[in-house]
Amino acid sequence: MEFHRPLLPNGEIAPLSWEIRLFFVNVSWPMKANAKLFTRIYDKATLVLGFLFFCYQNEAEMHYVVNNINDIGLALEGMATYLILVETHLRIYNKGLYKSSFREFLNEFYAKIYMEKSYNIETYLDIQRKLLPTKMCSYAYMLTLVTYFLVPVLGFFSNAHLVPFKTIFHYDLDIWYFYLPTLCLTLWIGVAVVSQLAAESNLLATIILHLNARYLHLQSDLKELQTRLASDMKLSTDKVLGEYRRQFIEIVKRNVEYNDFAQKFQNQYSFCIFVMMAFSAVLLCVLAFKAATLGMTTKNITFITWIIGKIVELLVFGTLGSQLIETTDKMSSCYYMANWEDIILKSPKTTDNIELMKLIILSIELNQKPFSLTGYNYFSVSLATVVTILQGAGSYFTFLYAFR
Repeated sequence: MEFHRPLLPNGEIAPLSWEIRLFFVNVSWPMKANAKLFTRIYDKATLVLGFLFFCYQNEAEMHYVVNNINDIGLALEGMATYLILVETHLRIYNKGLYKSSFREFLNEFYAKIYMEKSYNIETYLDIQRKLLPTKMCSYAYMLTLVTYFLVPVLGFFSNAHLVPFKTIFHYDLDIWYFYLPTLCLTLWIGVAVVSQLAAESNLLATIILHLNARYLHLQSDLKELQTRLASDMKLSTDKVLGEYRRQFIEIVKRNVEYNDFAQKFQNQYSFCIFVMMAFSAVLLCVLAFKAATLGMTTKNITFITWIIGKIVELLVFGTLGSQLIETTDKMSSCYYMANWEDIILKSPKTTDNIELMKLIILSIELNQKPFSLTGYNYFSVSLATVVTILQGAGSYFTFLYAFR
């Protein structure tokens, strides 16, 4: 397949971790801009077919929930997979419908924001360490998928035609020519769901970490410029002040570039974050209820690994989001404390001083409001939001458990 591969500034193909490459398994990763006509037609066809398959699976799982509505245990077991299916369905096809903008966004990220190992090895290694919890979430989701895939395997040995998820189809699965296509469909759905969850989580974490690192380097450059100005002021004043202005303007330009990318990041993932946060509290409530009611059984491994993966994912995003808010909140202070007043006091050039003052004011105004990644301004990616979600899930769980 002619999958799109973003390029680094030096023209080399950007490195994609195996978790991000899981995007290739489903239909949300864009094709090359110059892909052949057959490839583009195939891509559109798989997008439409995949959407219809998801709708078909949605109906079968909802049918199971409605059919067992009088048994809260069975209904919630079906509801668990149904909620994650609907959430992932929305997230996959949001990306699938806007592949062109997604491709452009990826190009800009790897060309302007991504920090290569050669640029700063310490920052690069620090980012890789901070990505480890997100990678662990991927393993937890995959382990959950394996437990579901064991269902038809065990059914084979007990001479039963089972599918991985709780569903009711409008035909008899005991007939092999109905069962085999249905089994293949449900297996593909499971792989598509987990691949999207793992890939998108890792991509989001990667973007947040690299963007945060860019802002931190910007602050470091401002402090370095401030220190150099203090030590060089005893030398040729005009030369020092001219160099200060030049480097200060370069820093502001980079700041504007990062702010523009942050806004594009917000626009690209606002829907995804809204859906993820909106479904999290109810999903965790349902999973916790099943884990609590099943007790110490092998079947409970499915729900425990799922809970662990979801909670860790939320905590990781909350922590990274809060760090990005804190970092961008310090930007205006860094400009204000960049020793610009020394320039004004010692420079006899009034016109240059006025221009520098305007630039200082502009740079401070550019960073008056810290950047917060939000889901349509309903949910912000921060630890406070995650704590609220976990508290809400706990409240729902208490009610359900008492209702049982």
